[in-house]
Amino acid sequence: MSPETGIEGGTVVTDVRESSVTGHWRVFGVFVVGTLAFSWGLWTLLLFAVVPSSATVPLIMLGGFGPFVGALLALRLTGRSVRTWLRSNLHYRIPVRWYVLAVLLPPLLIVVSSVVYVTAFGGTYALDELVPVWTFGLGLVLTFFLGGGQEELGWRGFAQPALQDGVSALGASLLVGVVWFVWHVPLFFVPGSSQAGVPMLPYAAGVLATAVVLGWLYNATGSLLVPWLYHASVNPAATYFLAGVEVLRTPAGYGTYAVLVGLVAVALVVHYGSTDLAARARVRLADLT
Repeated sequence: MSPETGIEGGTVVTDVRESSVTGHWRVFGVFVVGTLAFSWGLWTLLLFAVVPSSATVPLIMLGGFGPFVGALLALRLTGRSVRTWLRSNLHYRIPVRWYVLAVLLPPLLIVVSSVVYVTAFGGTYALDELVPVWTFGLGLVLTFFLGGGQEELGWRGFAQPALQDGVSALGASLLVGVVWFVWHVPLFFVPGSSQAGVPMLPYAAGVLATAVVLGWLYNATGSLLVPWLYHASVNPAATYFLAGVEVLRTPAGYGTYAVLVGLVAVALVVHYGSTDLAARARVRLADLT
């Protein structure tokens, strides 16, 4: 797009949708403020026990839509079309192998990291704790819509391309990853949340590494559906940590998983480069709206 300017009352008016040296930072800033305000506003009620414990799950799930709310707010305030943005992001005619990879890579990483953990730390397998395979499909569907997958409407669907209007794909992935982790921080102190009891530093490392993998999937396909599926697969995949799910909540257990995902992220950067993090040009918000 090219800048559109005009004169109104002697003042030069510039179309806020256009890219500039700092435009992507303003858009990203609006997204971050909207996301944190919505989610943290709800989760603060849990932190200070303002509501009964029975409200924990509903408020956590509702707060999970914060990234989507932040994206909608930023789109509206910058005069962009929400419909065009969604339609550009949710195209599905891509090779089936990407969908298969998005669904199966998380459980593969979990299983491999559990084997590494048992081998490196002298752990034992707890195969009797494994849940039936069919529950993975159910968990995938639930997580896709309510349990975390929907966050991708904001993280990769909006924040990633907004930053990629001005910075490299790797830089955008890491910045989104930092905000993604910070966004989760209140949940570490909410009893009953998925993050309660999880070691924070290994979790942070895992989120940053996962953000790079998701950035690659998004840029490689140009479709939000692929990273959305990957994110939805991560939570139910955790139940297949062969040394037991509770071990995955220890520094060594989660740390092993985070290191493995980190190695995958490094391999992707080495292979594709930091600029686009894919074999095609990185997705920019200007291309979606």
